[in-house]
Amino acid sequence: MPETNQTLPLTVCDAKTDADPARLGLERAADGRMWLDGRFRTELERAGLTDFDSVMRTARGRCLRVLEDRENWRLELPRDPQPARGVYLKRHYARSWRTWLRARTGTGPAETAGSVEARNIRRLASLGIASMDLVAYGETLHRDGRLESFVLTDELAGYRPLDDFVRARFSPGARRDPDLRRLIGEVASVVWRFHEGGCNHRDLYCCHVFVREEARGEYRIRLIDLQRVQHRRRFRRRWVVKDLAQLAYSAPRAWIGCRQRVAFLRHYLGVGKLRDRDKRLLGAVLAKQRRMERREGPAP
Repeated sequence: MPETNQTLPLTVCDAKTDADPARLGLERAADGRMWLDGRFRTELERAGLTDFDSVMRTARGRCLRVLEDRENWRLELPRDPQPARGVYLKRHYARSWRTWLRARTGTGPAETAGSVEARNIRRLASLGIASMDLVAYGETLHRDGRLESFVLTDELAGYRPLDDFVRARFSPGARRDPDLRRLIGEVASVVWRFHEGGCNHRDLYCCHVFVREEARGEYRIRLIDLQRVQHRRRFRRRWVVKDLAQLAYSAPRAWIGCRQRVAFLRHYLGVGKLRDRDKRLLGAVLAKQRRMERREGPAP
């Protein structure tokens, strides 16, 4: 067998344990390169997704996007007699001199895109913030330095991206609708908990905030696309401003005007009236939003 088809373990792992590299307490698949939530084991077996290679090579689904370094797929897991379960798969590919060097020395990379997102899903759960349900993740480093990983998550049934939800749920110009005000407050509370927990998203656009209305004016909020989430306790203001500006930039303008943006910030900060330092934060967010508009044009 050619050397480039051989793989190396990413971490030193005792074969007698089921510990996963992200330390999430997941069960290990037989090949030792995939870890899964045991609640989904039977469904994964029925779908033939029992090890790392089967997940990375499967084409039994719908391809949503293909980029140079990753792919997004929607798959279905059989659940006889129940309807199939929808799941989303992200497959990541990387190769650099660092991964080549680590492969040659047998040290393995510090982390992979798959394990990072898996870990971030659990981190948000510890902060009381709902995200996707983690089904499985896996990772492998080839001897030629090619690094592959994946993360598999449960579908958010009944949820819609925030911008799509607002457009479908509220009439254009209905900025004073109490249900819209309540939604703004709910999203602001989730984002505050996220930032208060030391996290920043780096891609906090409305399309990465998912909403489901349980009853009229009662919302469930979930944050998705957590691959680039960072955790830091110091020197964070720049990143908080970026997150808030991305959210403001992508908000539908016919529904979300200046008054709604101020209301969001009041809810976010937990104040009835903006103080001087709050107004400085608002100014920084709006300035960042204007720079985004000049560079990228108005959001759709």
